[in-house]
Amino acid sequence: MASEDAPLIVGSYCSVASGVQFYCKSGHVHDCATSFPIHFCVLKQPAPAASLGKRKGIHVGHDVWIGRNAAIMPGVKIGDGAVIGAHAVVARDVPPYAVATGNPAKVVKYRFDDQVISKLLTIRWWDWDEGKIKREAEALTGPIDDFVTRHFRAPRQQ
Repeated sequence: MASEDAPLIVGSYCSVASGVQFYCKSGHVHDCATSFPIHFCVLKQPAPAASLGKRKGIHVGHDVWIGRNAAIMPGVKIGDGAVIGAHAVVARDVPPYAVATGNPAKVVKYRFDDQVISKLLTIRWWDWDEGKIKREAEALTGPIDDFVTRHFRAPRQQ
């Protein structure tokens, strides 16, 4: 669950399947004598802040696809364009345009080569206005090389 001290930030044009869980706060500490929630279950009172675990937000980049029943753990950053497989348990950062699957989730491949990824991160199509996205819908869903050739402009040298 997200909160002010542990926010969940999700970029534009993300696809999140059903059953995905975002754990912005770790729920159980494991550096005490017990990991059982004694305050809540035995004493029937709220736990002291120190026993609530670390509070770390989650950041999901733009154009990310997260498959069904994936679990995203506290403090994770998922890069732009990444794909998270169904049932993955993401406990570490996932780079842009990586495909990560499994428990624990591991990068199994990248959607594109380094050069294309660099160009896509420069193009940042998700920042375009809605009108441009509508006009470019065919290019956005067509061959990646055509899209990059059409839209990439190298940064000017100073």
